[in-house]
Amino acid sequence: MVMFFEKYHRFLEIVCILVICGCSAATSADPSRSYDILYTKAVEAYLDENWEQCVTSMNEALEDYHFYIDAQVGCRLSCQKPSSNKYITPQNLEDLTHWETMIKQTLCILKCKKKVLKGRAEIISRSVSHDFESFKPYDYLQLCYFKINDLLKAASCAYTFLTINPNHDVMKDNLRFYVDELKVDTNYIINLEAKAYVDFYVRGSDAYKKEDHARAANYMEMSLAEYLLSDAECRVHCEGPFDQGWFPDFISSISNHYTFTLKCKQLCVEKLGNLNGEIHADLFPSHYNYLQFIYYKLGDLFKACQAVASYQLFSPEDEIMAANKEFYLTLPGVEESMFGPRPEALQYFERQKGEKDLVKFIEENFQFDEGDLSEPNMEEQHHESNEVTM
Repeated sequence: MVMFFEKYHRFLEIVCILVICGCSAATSADPSRSYDILYTKAVEAYLDENWEQCVTSMNEALEDYHFYIDAQVGCRLSCQKPSSNKYITPQNLEDLTHWETMIKQTLCILKCKKKVLKGRAEIISRSVSHDFESFKPYDYLQLCYFKINDLLKAASCAYTFLTINPNHDVMKDNLRFYVDELKVDTNYIINLEAKAYVDFYVRGSDAYKKEDHARAANYMEMSLAEYLLSDAECRVHCEGPFDQGWFPDFISSISNHYTFTLKCKQLCVEKLGNLNGEIHADLFPSHYNYLQFIYYKLGDLFKACQAVASYQLFSPEDEIMAANKEFYLTLPGVEESMFGPRPEALQYFERQKGEKDLVKFIEENFQFDEGDLSEPNMEEQHHESNEVTM
């Protein structure tokens, strides 16, 4: 199954890149068709009570927003791979080869975005970006759909909005109204922004409860693969512009932008832990908790032991998992050497730990008394501005 996981993950990366690079005709270089303009048009239709136009323009805005973000992320991911070209600089000079790699990666991204985005402007106001990130379009859409009597879509928009705005009382009342008063079937209300791993995880959990262990294993493995793909997308999305608000030295400039990016990437765990509105701080390691029992039931003790060790990376003091390990060790053929974490779990754990340690070092050491520095602290002078994405 680990071999399947690795092949499936590579397949997903290839498919993602091919889809993004192959759909360049899905958008237009015409600035009047960019999602910020379409969004403004949709809001105007909403205010004018032109409900049909509101639905049309808002859905077009959402479609273009997703295309735009996928294009950005797809280009950055595809250009992360080492260039097959020979090095221009001597390979024994690590400093030069590092910067040559970065320069070639930059060139790759610029070419990719030119091909996919066809030279469209990439200046979007921070307020509009925030509205899309906070699912504000679904706030408008739920009422517009209600006004044209498309109650299921209205309810799904309300539910989608609540997944990341769970304390919005008005929207909670709206959703209750759709379900209790208008009798919208909850079985058909969906999260319109759910990532693929969410559905696989839910299906895997359901199969686990029904003791259909073969299906549960398959779904959980696919959920893991999709989660890691979404994690990669979330992290690379952080590699956008950063208005430093001051004029640092070369190294300071790089370190400051890297710190901003690093803190953004650390938030991906929280973002991806949102399971249709329910926050799971341990969603990624919980896959291994399921898998250790599922593989035990399937009789694959080696994979069960791997899953135990993988889970224990994140929760080493978990008494129940420690007891599970002791139980496995009593079974015929099980040895201590079998409890090695899976490669993707170990890589994820070590990266997260290393990044947390670095963020902690920055936060603890870049604190100075007034007058100690002639330049601002790391990230201190970041001001809001229009977003210009490379």
